[in-house]
Amino acid sequence: MGEPLHVQAAAQRVLRALGGPDGGLRPAGELRLASAPNLIRDFGDNARDEVDVRVGLDHDGERFAARLRVGAISAVDGEGYRPTLDGSYASLLVGNWQMYGGTIDKFYGPGQISSLILSNNARPFPKIGITRNSPEAFETRWLSWLGPWQLDFFIGLLEERDRLIRNVWVGSLRFEFMPVDGLTVGITRSVQFCGDSLGCNPLEAAFAINNVPGDRNNSNDQAAIEFKYVRAFNTVSFSPYVQFLNDDTGPFTHSYTSYLGGMRWAGPWGTNGTTWSFTTEYSDTRATNDWFEFDNRLAGFAYNNTEYVDGSRYRGRTLGFSLDSDSVLISFAGAMTDTAGRRYRLEYHNAQISSAELSNAPLNEFYVNTVSRQPATVHQIETGISAPWRNFLFDLSVRWQDATPFPDRGPEFNVEAGVQLRF
Repeated sequence: MGEPLHVQAAAQRVLRALGGPDGGLRPAGELRLASAPNLIRDFGDNARDEVDVRVGLDHDGERFAARLRVGAISAVDGEGYRPTLDGSYASLLVGNWQMYGGTIDKFYGPGQISSLILSNNARPFPKIGITRNSPEAFETRWLSWLGPWQLDFFIGLLEERDRLIRNVWVGSLRFEFMPVDGLTVGITRSVQFCGDSLGCNPLEAAFAINNVPGDRNNSNDQAAIEFKYVRAFNTVSFSPYVQFLNDDTGPFTHSYTSYLGGMRWAGPWGTNGTTWSFTTEYSDTRATNDWFEFDNRLAGFAYNNTEYVDGSRYRGRTLGFSLDSDSVLISFAGAMTDTAGRRYRLEYHNAQISSAELSNAPLNEFYVNTVSRQPATVHQIETGISAPWRNFLFDLSVRWQDATPFPDRGPEFNVEAGVQLRF
C-alpha cells in the first residue's frame, strides 16, 4: 500500500510468477518451437533448437526446494535429438546460506542483453554451490562499509563427450556489494582446471592468480569486474553499467580485456500501472593487451586457450557472450508491460561477428569463433509479445536478419513461439 501503481503491478506479476502455495508438488511444463534458434541469446529464455520441450515437478518448501525438468532438444524432424535435465535443481536453506545442486543457468553481470563471463548462452552444465539467501550488510564497523553483499560459489563439470579435453572442471566465485546507495560492484573469478591429459592441481588453480606464458598454472582463468549505478529522477530511473572481462592473465597489464557497457531507462506510462523500459548496450570481445589499449588488439584471446583447446565453451557455445570471440554487438531494446502482465518488445541489434585478424591468426587452430569462421555483419530486428493467462504464459517472437553466417543463407525471417505451464 502507498506504492505507485506501476510498482504495485510489478509486485503482483512477481507473485503470480512464483505461484502456488508452499509445500507439495506442482506439475510444470514448457514447450518452445522455433524456425531457427536465435543468433543473439539474451537474458530471456529462447529455444536452443527448433524444438525445446520439458516437463516436470516443482516443490517449494520453507527450507527445501526442488525442481525436476525432463526434456529434449532437436530439430523438427528429430535430427540431433538430445535429452536434457536442464533447469533441474535441489536446494537446502541452512541459516542464511542456500546450498544447491543441479543443471541451472547463471547470468553474471549488469547487462540486459549480454554477459561477458557467464550467461545462459550455452546450455547449463551440472554444478553444486552455495550462495547467501539474503544480502544483509555486515554489522561490524570494519566491514559494514560494504553495504548489502552477496556471494555465490560453485564447482561444475563440463562432461560432454565430444570435447577435445574431456572432464574439465569449472570453479567460480562471485562477490557483489553496494558501498554507496544505488552503486553495485561485482567481482567474479572463473577457472577451468583438471581435465583428461592435463595436470590436475585444484589448489594451484584456485590461488595462483598470475597465468602468463612464462608462469603457467595449468588452468584457464577469467575474471570480471563490473559497476552498475541506479538513480531515479521523479518517476523515471536510469542505470548506467559497465563490465570488464580479463581472460587468462594479469589484472591490469597483459589483461586481454573485453568490454561491455550500457544504459537502461525505465518508468511508468500513464497512471494506470503500465511501465516502459529502454536499453542501449555495447559489447566488444576484441580483447586489448592492456585495459583501454584499443590500438593493441589481440585476435582470438577472448574465450580461447592453447591448453584447454575447447576454450570457455560448453556444447559448442561460449559460456559468456553469445557472439564468441572478436565480435561486437550494439543493441537497442524497448519494452512495455501493461497492468495485465502483457509485455511487448521491439529490439534492434547490429552484430559484427569474428574478424579478419582472427581468421588469419597464426594460432587459428586454437583461436576460433564458433558462430562464424569468417567475418560477418548481421542486422537483426525483433518484435515480440508475452502474455499470461491463468496458469499459462504464452510468448511469440518474430525476427528478421539480413544475413545468416552459419552458413551464409542471406536474409531470413525466424519465428519462435513458446508456452509455459505452472500451478
